[in-house]
Amino acid sequence: MKALLALPLLLWLLPPSAPRPALVDGDAAALLEKAESRAESGKYREAQRLYKKLAEDFAGTPEGRIGERRSKPSAFLGAADIVRHGDSSNRVDIVLMGEGYQLKEMKAFAKLADDLPDYFRRNRTLGEYYSYFNFIRADLVSADNGVDGFGREYDTALGGHILGTYAGHVGVNGGEVRRMLDELPAHDGQAIVFAKLGVLGSGGGGIATIGGRNMKTTLHEFGHSFGRLSDEYSSETHKRGPTKANVNVTDNPDPDRAPWKHFIDAKVPGVDMYQGADGRARGAWRPTANGCIMGAGEFYCPVCREQLVKLIYSMVDPIDRVAPAPHRSRSDEEHVVEGKELVLEVTAMQPASHMLQVEWWVFPEADAPRSTVSDSSFAAPAKRGRRSTRNPVELPPIEAKPDQRSKGKRDGEHEFRFKRSAFEPGRYRVVCRVTDPAKLRGDRHPWVLKDDRGLLQSEVGWWVRVPAE
Repeated sequence: MKALLALPLLLWLLPPSAPRPALVDGDAAALLEKAESRAESGKYREAQRLYKKLAEDFAGTPEGRIGERRSKPSAFLGAADIVRHGDSSNRVDIVLMGEGYQLKEMKAFAKLADDLPDYFRRNRTLGEYYSYFNFIRADLVSADNGVDGFGREYDTALGGHILGTYAGHVGVNGGEVRRMLDELPAHDGQAIVFAKLGVLGSGGGGIATIGGRNMKTTLHEFGHSFGRLSDEYSSETHKRGPTKANVNVTDNPDPDRAPWKHFIDAKVPGVDMYQGADGRARGAWRPTANGCIMGAGEFYCPVCREQLVKLIYSMVDPIDRVAPAPHRSRSDEEHVVEGKELVLEVTAMQPASHMLQVEWWVFPEADAPRSTVSDSSFAAPAKRGRRSTRNPVELPPIEAKPDQRSKGKRDGEHEFRFKRSAFEPGRYRVVCRVTDPAKLRGDRHPWVLKDDRGLLQSEVGWWVRVPAE
């Protein structure tokens, strides 16, 4: 112990050319943790200094290589939660990044990042599913604060540059964004980048780039980057190739071949065929006359809204937590009713103003349904780097009437009390299905009319044994 305490003094006394003794392995991890903690708390200059020390004192080690990357003039310094609604394994993690923010300006970006989640919350579509998102601030420092273009180049974290549009929309280097995302312990490949000196915005492939801080632009570009939505405006911003049919844009005027035909058939107000989309006045059609934020409006139209909700559920399971542990439908494992009852609990995801439908069935073993979904016991996927999206299938119907429909609590907790006195000795299958009806009070139609993949449903099951007296 005395030798360890004397080590810093020994290092200070040694001449620069003398061989330096090996440091204790734990020191590198502790120094890295300290640097990340300083960045998280907004002490960016100190974090930068600690990363430089890490690179010098632990060169060649994993921690030293991290320090070397993060002590460059333009680099990732750390990250901090802005809003965390739940574990990343069952939320959509949105990472907010600043491009062209120098060290002295990074607190201004932190304030901008703090303000953004509230714009999601106030948007009717994203606000209804606000609790399905986590917002994480990635702290990026840039040596310069310019945007490449017109023969000028700047040293910035994400290679911000002017795109070849008439107005000079800002873009970033997607590879650099993904490299910064990979500095995080886990992510979903979704980033919103604010370029300090850029104009307008661009979006796609999980990256929304916004010049300045315009929040309407942010929601439009998020529609591109996360929602995979097309532009619904008709003004030409740049030369484009032929229009391709997408969720909200088509090159065919026939309503029967429109991607949103199911909305037209359901007579959803305002949804029809309107010419002018994809940055051209003719030859492209959109689903609504005006108002959609993918055009020049303020909100997501019904067609875009359905797409966003389905994509959220492609990453978030309607069932958030389960207790006790569930079983595969062909499992030999089981829970035994030891006392008067066994309590089974499910926590469903909780939208802002409507509740998910939770139904329970009890089947004797011989009558238990063999659902393909139930063959996979419920477990929220662990995130390692970029999380795989869910791969649900449409659940087969259960003809029997549910034994219970539970309203649950506002926090989404639901329980089923399996009472021993109500069942003969034997083995039973308890099935719980959770469905988002996606229908809000006052709305005539659900937000999702077509869910071919069963994204808005989830199922979990347990084997329960009632022992003989």
